[in-house]
Amino acid sequence: KSDEGRVMSNEFNNSLNFERVRREMLLRSIYLLVAPVMLLFAALACGTIVTDLASYTCPTAVPQATATTLAGTPLPTLPPPPTPYTITPPQDFYVGDAVFVGQQDSPLRLRFRLQSVQTQPAGSRNLVTWRLEIRNLGSATYETIPVALMVITRITTASGEQTGTWQTSEAAMEASGFTSENYDPLAPGSTRTYRLAAYIPAGSVNQFAYLLDGEGGNRITWVNTANPYCSGDVAD
Repeated sequence: KSDEGRVMSNEFNNSLNFERVRREMLLRSIYLLVAPVMLLFAALACGTIVTDLASYTCPTAVPQATATTLAGTPLPTLPPPPTPYTITPPQDFYVGDAVFVGQQDSPLRLRFRLQSVQTQPAGSRNLVTWRLEIRNLGSATYETIPVALMVITRITTASGEQTGTWQTSEAAMEASGFTSENYDPLAPGSTRTYRLAAYIPAGSVNQFAYLLDGEGGNRITWVNTANPYCSGDVAD
């Protein structure tokens, strides 16, 4: 191997190592920062800023009309198909919904799916765990660290409903066994499921939020229940 080839290989490896260290430092800072403005800076450094709005469309089947008229009798005019059932912000999505962000054939097109929400007692608090599946349907790489961008925003306790921000924490992740998580950039065509955990006061979780733009102006929100109106997915 030539000296020039070895130099280029070393530079490439050093670049990868630097990027890995940078992301590990950012992740560590997320768990340590509590001031909202500082947390915002860390979150913005963690990923791709997305400005497109999210949407979910129910794949409602359209029943085909059957005709039993005599031969030669004109067929009746069929009713128009139903308007697709669609959810867009500020409406909440549901657990399991295939939530799309970005237009078809755009460089940045993503599909999000909230899954497997569970709550268990943890002393005087509750430990909430969940999974966020992200599929990159575009042609551009998507960078995200969901532990910095996804939070719990509404809970129900014995004293009633509370709104606020309950973030993931290193302690909650470790208590759930969620270690060595993969936060490498998500390549086009790839799907990854991220595991997350947070502590909340004793009670149940009602709403989650994922900050698409890193600061909350463009967000996806979910209620912690399955979609009561629709099931199934439209094609990617």
